[in-house]
Amino acid sequence: MKTKILIACHKEFCPPSDGVFLPVAVGKKGVWSDGMLRDDDGENIAKKNGTYNELTALYFAWKNFDKIGAPDAVGLNHYRRYFIYEKRRYAYYETTEATDLLQKTAFDEKKFDRIMEEYDFVAPMPNRRRTVRKNFLAAHGAEDLDLAMSAIGRLFPEYSLAAEEYVRGKAAYFYNAFLFKKEDFFRYCDFLFSVLAEVERERSDGGRFFVSEVLTGIFFTQLKREGKKELRLPILFIGKKASLSESWSATKRNFSKREGNFVYKLKPILTYFIPDFLLLARKRRSIGGK
Repeated sequence: MKTKILIACHKEFCPPSDGVFLPVAVGKKGVWSDGMLRDDDGENIAKKNGTYNELTALYFAWKNFDKIGAPDAVGLNHYRRYFIYEKRRYAYYETTEATDLLQKTAFDEKKFDRIMEEYDFVAPMPNRRRTVRKNFLAAHGAEDLDLAMSAIGRLFPEYSLAAEEYVRGKAAYFYNAFLFKKEDFFRYCDFLFSVLAEVERERSDGGRFFVSEVLTGIFFTQLKREGKKELRLPILFIGKKASLSESWSATKRNFSKREGNFVYKLKPILTYFIPDFLLLARKRRSIGGK
């Protein structure tokens, strides 16, 4: 099965050395993006990257499918977040270096082919939260989620039960990471971008679409309700904890925007002072793999 996993990247990095992985440059681009696929090629929404983030790479792939090689299956990762292709205890792991990624993610093509033969789709291991809705409201407020749920009722009423089941549940899917076979990839993109277009049209400001993660979780739930077989995999994050000056700058940027509640705006500076083991413990609170 011919598979491509998009890697949304907004700065120079060293991609995994396997042809399955396909970097796509998003956001502001410099010399580092020369020769790469770009989210501003063909039909695109690249100018909206500040709102859609990594989803501008996804939109490019959807609307310019031949340019990514017209694969049988499509996935999405981020240049700092990758699936780990084996079952582990926790949902989330970290490394500071982007070297030997194929080894760190336990990737090999034979194993990968078996996964695609046995399962209908791949999702991140979900994290345990009070509920998906309560977690979202605490960080981002109600507007985008309420608008998205309303749009689902109008545009995709067949997804309404999955939507309610997911937002009331405790299993929260993050990162907009996935792997779908072609038919479900096109279904997902149609669902995701149709709902986000409605939210964009009706919302009161132009902040980032954090609600997209909820929509991805709703789509996973819909597939499971249809009887499709899910594989949940942990995520590997690449990066270092921000310095005090970086954390303070990010906090000031948060307060310059309208999105997010007071605690969310303080998150960068609070994160700096919280011990690493406590941060990691929260990110690892998983529901479990299947």
